[in-house]
Order: sequence, then C-alpha cells, then structure tokens
Amino acid sequence: MATYTASAAHAASGVQPKSTRVGLVAVSAVYSFDRSISIGSTIQMIKVPAGACPIYVQFGNTNAGQATLSVGDGLDNARYKADGTFSSGQGLALSTVNGPAYTYSQDDTIDIFVSLVSISTAGGALYLRAIYTMDI
Repeated sequence: MATYTASAAHAASGVQPKSTRVGLVAVSAVYSFDRSISIGSTIQMIKVPAGACPIYVQFGNTNAGQATLSVGDGLDNARYKADGTFSSGQGLALSTVNGPAYTYSQDDTIDIFVSLVSISTAGGALYLRAIYTMDI
C-alpha cells in the first residue's frame, strides 16, 4: 500500500493552484506509473483549498489490464465515485456530484484509490479533472 502524489503544481503540500478566490476553478492532473499499480495505492491528484465545493469530477486511466478505482478524499475515499472497474482505452468517467454539496472545511486532496487490479495491470496513467466553486 503506497501513496503517490501527482505533479507538484496540483497536489503537493503547500502548493495551491493559481486561481481567483471567488467563482469557478478548473484543475486537472495526470499521474504516470512507471510500474504496475498495486492494491491499496492512493494517488493524491488535485489539491482543494478550504472553502472549495466540487461540482464536477471526471477521471480515467490508460493502464493495461483492469483496475477497480474509487475517487474521494482524505475523509471519504468514495465521496465522488465508489468502486468501479476500469480498463485501458475506456476513456474518462464522469462522476456526478449528487446530494448536498460538500464544502471542504480544511485543505485536502481529491484522490484516486486502487482497490483491485488484474495480473496484467501495468504502467499507464491516471487522469483527473475537477471544477469547484469558491465562495470566499
């Protein structure tokens, strides 16, 4: 079980995407694996600041084989997508943000969690895009 972080401009501690503090903010991140992904891995993809309220989340992968992924954050690893099986060439999956909107009370990251992989799941990349509102 390992934790990985997408590019420094998007998920690294202390780095906030450049944006205005009011309105909509769009952020995207890519994490490329140089090895097979493993069960229990967490990939921190996009940093979200306190006060952010995600309204759109889209993700996908290009890994060979299949992987069961969920998308969430540090408090709920399936906040935006419960376990779903994804294979290479599948494209991006839209994760609808239903119910009462969740507003972050402190800085966090939107993460991809790996709960199952096929024997042939190797290399490739994970993609995540999010749009969140900032009211303050």
